[in-house]
Formats: sequence, structure tokens, C-alpha cells
Amino acid sequence: MSSHPAARRRPTHRKGRPTLTRASVGQAALDFLDHHGPAELTMRSLAADLGVSPRALYNYVEDRRDLLTVAAEIFESEWRPPELDPGRWRDSLRSYCRNLRAHYRRHPGMTTLALSENITMARHPAMLRNVDALIGFFESVGLSLQDSYRACMETIRFIVGFVELQDMLHDRPPAHLEPDDLDRLPPLWLRSEADAELPHLKRVGALEPDAPDTLFEFSLDIFVGGIASRTHD
Repeated sequence: MSSHPAARRRPTHRKGRPTLTRASVGQAALDFLDHHGPAELTMRSLAADLGVSPRALYNYVEDRRDLLTVAAEIFESEWRPPELDPGRWRDSLRSYCRNLRAHYRRHPGMTTLALSENITMARHPAMLRNVDALIGFFESVGLSLQDSYRACMETIRFIVGFVELQDMLHDRPPAHLEPDDLDRLPPLWLRSEADAELPHLKRVGALEPDAPDTLFEFSLDIFVGGIASRTHD
């Protein structure tokens, strides 16, 4: 029998609550964003959400920027994209884009927040491998290396832009926006009293609004068609 005392395990709970770790604090920040706007995420607001003092969080993260960095790394590591198949590349790319859209929608605002705070969203090894694989996929279907890199970056811009500018309005409508305004055409920022000078926008007002999924599939058609125009297929 060993004379060495058994290693003491850190308690998983304290006073009925899970003990904090650097990873759990980062995950809590992501969870916070699921229910609050990016601007509302502060050390104080997150501490209140966790039922601890703000000082307690500083045992695990240096400051708000460090908190967001941990949250971004967790966000990146969670994505498990579907396999890309060059043999059926159009369908494969569509599935990939739909999956990536679903991933970004799980934590709305994370990308915008990271960009505004100048925090990279591609530092985790899992995300870097996913990006590298996407470049290789585009090259395998006939794009040059330079176009493959461009297509990879455009995939990310397309998905992130759609989620942050379109999905987010429907997933979490702003308090000042009336539900009817969300679905009316044209959108609020394109409306004018000068209908006579804007005949085409006036006609758009008679159209049925598209659901976000319909708009996404339309954009996806254009994106995949653009890629196809540069391949040898």
C-alpha cells in the first residue's frame, strides 16, 4: 500500500453551485449571449448571472477581453462541420453552409462582439483545421489555390453576414422594432414617402415577404453558382 496521500480532488460544487473554472466562465459568457445583447456582457453582469461577485471572475480571467477570448475559443471548438465530398461538391457545400449557419445562430452576437473587440475568431486548432480543410476542398473541385482561399473566406463572410444581419433580427428582434415592421417589404430603412420617384420599391411593397430560410437558400444558390463558374465542372 502506498504511503503517499491520495491527491485531493477539487470540489465540483460549492454551496449548491458548480465551482468556477476558466472554461466554465467562458461557457457562461456564451450562454449569457444567448439571452442578452453583446453590449450587455460585462464582468459585473456575468457575475450577477452566475450568482458570484465580480472579483470571483478575476480568479479565472484577467479582464473582459480575456473573458471574450475564452468564449471565442470555446465557440470555435464546438463546430463539427459535415464532411466535404468533392464528388458531390454542390450538395456537400450546401450542407456545409447550412451547418455553419446553424452553428453561428447558437450564439448570436459572438462574432460581432469579437470583431468590435478585435478578438480573433480563428485561433482554436479545431477552427484552423476546418478552415484548412475548406481551402483544400475548393482546390479539389478545380479552383486555383488563390481562388480556393478567396472562396473559403467568402464562405465565412457570407454565413456570418447573413446570421448577424438577417437571422439575428428574427431570432432576437430589437425592442424598438414592431413585429409587423420585421416582415413588411421593403424593409424600414428602404421606405420613403416619395413613391413616385421610387417606382420599383413601391412595387416591392406588394410582394409577400420571404422567411429567413427562403432568403438563405436564395443566397446559397447564388454563392454555389458563383463557385461553379470558376471550376472546371
